[in-house]
Amino acid sequence: MRLPITLALVSLAACAKKPEGPPCSAVVDNMMSVTKQQMTGHGDLEVQNRGAMVEQCEKRNLTGSQRACLVEAKDLAAIAACTPRQTSPKP
Repeated sequence: MRLPITLALVSLAACAKKPEGPPCSAVVDNMMSVTKQQMTGHGDLEVQNRGAMVEQCEKRNLTGSQRACLVEAKDLAAIAACTPRQTSPKP
């Protein structure tokens, strides 16, 4: 009786979808690092805004590939290229 239940639980665990890409905390850490290197006056960014930035990243539901792109970005242009803005349809 226990064997079928155990097999069912193992099967469900195996089917559970693993999150793709790095977590938002890694995204924010890299974005803050790039910002500090490229824009003067942003040295205190992590103390004040890191938690809010991670929360905002999570709310945006970025794909795993978008988060990976943001973690690998080395400058502001690369960050901007990771999440292209959607344009509004023309009336």
